[in-house]
Amino acid sequence: MAWMKASEALAKLPEVVLHGRFLFSYDGIPIFAENLSSKQKANILKLGLSTLLRKDRIFGLPAVIQIEPTNVCNMKCPLCPAAEEAGDRMNGFMSYEMFQRILGELGDVLIAAYLYSWGEPFLNRDIFRMIAACTARNIRTLIPTNGQFLQNREEAAALVDSGLSAIIIALDGSTQEIYETYRKGGNVEKVKRCAALIEEAKSLRNSQFPYTCLRTVVTRDNQDDLPSLERLSRDLGVNMFSTKTVGCKILDEAFRDFEPTRESLRRFVYEGGERIDKPSIKCIFPFRQPTIKWDGTVVGCEFDLDLENPFGRLDEQDFTEIWNFPQARALRRRIRKGIRGGFCEKHCPYQDRVQDGSAIQNLELRPLQV
Repeated sequence: MAWMKASEALAKLPEVVLHGRFLFSYDGIPIFAENLSSKQKANILKLGLSTLLRKDRIFGLPAVIQIEPTNVCNMKCPLCPAAEEAGDRMNGFMSYEMFQRILGELGDVLIAAYLYSWGEPFLNRDIFRMIAACTARNIRTLIPTNGQFLQNREEAAALVDSGLSAIIIALDGSTQEIYETYRKGGNVEKVKRCAALIEEAKSLRNSQFPYTCLRTVVTRDNQDDLPSLERLSRDLGVNMFSTKTVGCKILDEAFRDFEPTRESLRRFVYEGGERIDKPSIKCIFPFRQPTIKWDGTVVGCEFDLDLENPFGRLDEQDFTEIWNFPQARALRRRIRKGIRGGFCEKHCPYQDRVQDGSAIQNLELRPLQV
């Protein structure tokens, strides 16, 4: 939904206003929102008006938000910021009280919450309660996971019962040897078991949800393993097999070591060993989809890794104030003017990319029935 073009959004307005339904996608994964309330519909219209008028002060509140349950991870993937020491930023877990505060302010207008940023969401002990609290408010939820959790039937059933809309399960190799070249500290058999148990629980509960996507970050080491990974996805019965370009820590020296040798599988194009620059992107995250870190810090984009441009903190102000603070409006103006710099320059994986999105391929194996 975040990168949806204005023309695409306008085409969906009749369905939203007249029928209270909104079908959109996250990296190609279908998210179907229905029974939208009058407040949810009115907020979508306000956001659309802000976009059309090119405002840096946003009329509505975010309809989609990213919430970081934790920045702690149980793995050490080479290009993931969560594998590093936090530096000036502490590691921690969002409290359920903080999460409830967010829903208290935004719950009436949100249509989707993506429960992740940097870290493994299932390390937060309250994650099932968080999902269920969103479900109770008709908020769709999506979570990515490294698949090392949900290893028994009780946990898989609890996930289905929570009402989670979609889950992305990272599977970067069909064998342990290939898998661990990037997923340091992980076990590929646990990933397979996680996916299988979720599908079993869905069948027992006669539920379509969560929509399951096995996602492969394509690297030099697994680029020839993709056919086997597709077959494995079919065998496990998931809804989608997806491949994605590697795109974290793009300025790190190790980044080029992990890029595939095939140009069609790379995020960027090079000439003379240097990445080819493209015109500045008009990033939409500070306008439509901000991130709330585990400690309540609000940022315009999850790639503000060092909190260089925080909008504010929820332990000091309400979100409704923070959303249009001077820091937020200044970042939006810079983006509109195409001014690079700060975290946008250092960490942005969207700038200069070849594909329209991060995903290379989304192969839907079992479509969602809507």
